[in-house]
Amino acid sequence: MQQAAIGIDLGGTNLKGLVMEKSGKGRHLTRIATEAHKGGGQVLNNIVQLIEKLIAQEGSKEHLLGIGIGTPGFVSDDGVVSGAENLSGWKGTQIYSPIVKHFELPAIAANDVTVMALAEAKYGAGRGIRNMVCYALGTGIGGGIVIDYKLYKGSHGMAGELGHIPVETNGLPCNCGQTGCVERYASATGIVAMAKTMAAQYTGSDMQPFVNFIRSNPDALTSKIVYEYMAKGDPLACAVNEGACDMLARAVGMTINALSPDRVVLGGGVMSAGRIIIDTVKKYLPRYSMPQILEKCAIVAAELGEDAGVIGAAAMAFEEFDGKKK
Repeated sequence: MQQAAIGIDLGGTNLKGLVMEKSGKGRHLTRIATEAHKGGGQVLNNIVQLIEKLIAQEGSKEHLLGIGIGTPGFVSDDGVVSGAENLSGWKGTQIYSPIVKHFELPAIAANDVTVMALAEAKYGAGRGIRNMVCYALGTGIGGGIVIDYKLYKGSHGMAGELGHIPVETNGLPCNCGQTGCVERYASATGIVAMAKTMAAQYTGSDMQPFVNFIRSNPDALTSKIVYEYMAKGDPLACAVNEGACDMLARAVGMTINALSPDRVVLGGGVMSAGRIIIDTVKKYLPRYSMPQILEKCAIVAAELGEDAGVIGAAAMAFEEFDGKKK
């Protein structure tokens, strides 16, 4: 059989796995519950169970070169998870040893957004691009860096924390301990918070529909609703988009100045708003990036959608183990 790798994407609600060939052709896409509320041990057991299902569907593991896993948080060189605060008990879990021992296959793990960036680099919006940076705009903001066609994880596996680039001096406090992180302004959570703040500060005599919606239904507000009102031309929703994209452009501009990538890819759930985010970010970018560098960098939308994580995890296994003995 054609050589293949297993990719696992660890989410707060579901685990997703597939078997993928180096060409990017995948099969046996399977989902099971993460059961994070039962602790890290149960999560690890469920990962093992998912891998067993995938191998059973393959009928053999002889052609499998390894297992790649995308996880929240960071993974040390010896396979211990850190920083995954939203998954109860997952922090401190040793990933590699139990999986390698159980399956007799090599395993590699990295931050879930980092592997999403690798997927876009290999098979999506960055394919064929030598140097690329990816921002994932979701509940928070994650990132990934690809240099010379290879995933860059840094000296300690922690590179790519692009959501924690400070974009405002003495700005909003962030859970990471810094202030003014771009995540506090341009993530889905940040966009909602900005809209609520603007609505609370609105003093106009005419009650705009969006202001009225926010004041009447504050807990129902999502970034998707913000962009639905923006599509209708609502002034407050448009102002929120301008504010969020200005802040995002600051972070992207710093990234471009520092790394001079060929391409910046914007993905994640917030990007379901469509072209408007890219267009607005590009409007502000000249303020925050050197023109000689910016003119050589394209800003594009991600292509792979919700399967980018699991595809990237399998791609990471190929990157790590292809050509090596098991």
